Amino acid sequence: MNIDAILSEKKDEITKRWIQVVLATYESPAFLGLQKDRFANPIGYTVTDGLGRLLTVLLSGDDLAAAANPLEEIIKIRAVQDFAPSMALSFVFDLKRVVREVLTRAKVDSAVLAGMADFDARVDALMLMAFDLYMASRERLFQVRINELKNGNYILTDKSHCPSAMLRKKLNESAEHHDNLHSST
Repeated sequence: MNIDAILSEKKDEITKRWIQVVLATYESPAFLGLQKDRFANPIGYTVTDGLGRLLTVLLSGDDLAAAANPLEEIIKIRAVQDFAPSMALSFVFDLKRVVREVLTRAKVDSAVLAGMADFDARVDALMLMAFDLYMASRERLFQVRINELKNGNYILTDKSHCPSAMLRKKLNESAEHHDNLHSST
């Protein structure tokens, strides 16, 4: 049996494990993995659906351009979160490790594993595409922030100028002033 046939046979197991690895990068992986509703859990749904679609494209041998949409959906989410760029994109390379784990557990012959070069090259090409999409998403995000500053809308979105934050700050200052008056007497 060749490597492509084995990967196709193990596709569901690989997908499930890859999803677990990616969701583990979030603070609440249990919720993201269990809640399947697209609206109650948009991150979990997008990651689960997107990774499945990405693996389908990688295993089919089709042009990687078909991976652009699911990859971009995942990248858009990870680009706005507090991940370092390397962490935001590491999920692509995680697939290589996951595939090798699954194949090792299945006791696949090492000679068959030597045929992984084509698959690895496709994953590497996917990573390059992911990098381009990540940079485009970050550029759009920064452009939105610049436009907010230009238009004065930052007052509505900047935490330091949020009305409730300003009220809390004022209350804290009043409490400190009150404490200072009573401690000096």
